[in-house]
Amino acid sequence: MDKSEALKIANEFAFVVKNKFDCISVILFGSYAQEKNKEESDIDIAVVMKDFSNSTNIQLELMRLRRKIDSRIEPHPFRVIDFNKTNPLASEILKYGIELL
Repeated sequence: MDKSEALKIANEFAFVVKNKFDCISVILFGSYAQEKNKEESDIDIAVVMKDFSNSTNIQLELMRLRRKIDSRIEPHPFRVIDFNKTNPLASEILKYGIELL
C-alpha cells in the first residue's frame, strides 16, 4: 500500500472518530507519515482528546471502529496533556505527524 492509499484510509477513520468522540485532532504518524513504510506496515493514528477517564474503554472503542474500515489501522488515544510532558512518542507525532481532516 502506498502513502496516498494509507492517507485515504486514515482520513476515513478520522471522519468516523470525529463523529463519535470529541477529538482535538486525529494525526497520522509512524512509517507512513515518515515515508518509511513497507508492505506490511500498519497505519498508526493518534486520536487526541482533551481528557478521558478510562483509556482501556477508549482503546476498545477505537479498535471496534477500525474494524469497520481497515484492520491495518493502529489507533493510539492521547490526552492533550500527554503532549505537554516529555513523551517520546508524542514528540515524534508532533515532529512527523500529518493532521487529518
